[in-house]
Amino acid sequence: MAERRDAVVGWLSDELNAPSGPRTRAYVDHAKAASEWRNHALFAFDLGMVYRGAASGQASGPGQPETLGRLRARCVRLLGTLLEDDGSWTSCRPNSPAVALPERWSTMPGPHLLKVAGGVLALGGPEDDPALADAARATLRRHAPSLDRQLPNMSHPALYALEGLLQADLAGHHAYQRELLASYRVLSGHLTAGTLGEYAARPDSRSRSDVLAQLLRAGCVLASRDALDPEQRAQLPAMAAVLARRVRPTGGMPFESGDDRAPENTWCAMFTHQALAFHERIATGLEIPARWIRLLV
Repeated sequence: MAERRDAVVGWLSDELNAPSGPRTRAYVDHAKAASEWRNHALFAFDLGMVYRGAASGQASGPGQPETLGRLRARCVRLLGTLLEDDGSWTSCRPNSPAVALPERWSTMPGPHLLKVAGGVLALGGPEDDPALADAARATLRRHAPSLDRQLPNMSHPALYALEGLLQADLAGHHAYQRELLASYRVLSGHLTAGTLGEYAARPDSRSRSDVLAQLLRAGCVLASRDALDPEQRAQLPAMAAVLARRVRPTGGMPFESGDDRAPENTWCAMFTHQALAFHERIATGLEIPARWIRLLV
């Protein structure tokens, strides 16, 4: 496992040092990678993910701790190129003026960037440029107020916003508890038989494993703070049961329900592992350690 971890650190270092920054999607088929529109822009969310990993990771191979430090510093520098006029992060920047990006939640400034902000505030350290925390706080000020009234219509980015507020709260930013609880109430209100659709308000929407795991993680953290009402708390075991049923004999997770032949999805497995671990703590009356919340993937 350590050897694989260190290999990932090296690969990420190469990606971040590329002239245009890291690719969002890497393919074995290089032609497909070149035609992928996401690979023609620099995304704040991607940099936030790498930053969180670098800030919380441990690398043991020869020269790896230094590589991890340089990786973190490179993320900080690149994030500094993605600022709006108000000091908050924009969603992305095309690699050239000729690149035309589609209008999607991932390409437009929005509440999903709260997860970048929360991760920076929860994991930032004195070695970082102070401008990084300034940008995180500006992003909180821009997107956290009235979050429940401007949630994205897709559950996935909406839950990223909640995760960001949970992590920001650990760093002492407690001003947005109303928005956090109200937003969770909106999303959990769309649960049906322990599942949540990709589009929360559409009953016919597919049920993604990562989305359900995200909601369960958030719900467990709030339950550990005695912030859920009895009906909301009763939803947690049903969500956990649905996720547990999807775990394959290999330990892998499908991206969504309804297709037993679909490939296993790595990030769905990571989200689900955390969600079921969180729920086990709640079910046995144990607190969820703050360190676990800081390390939300």
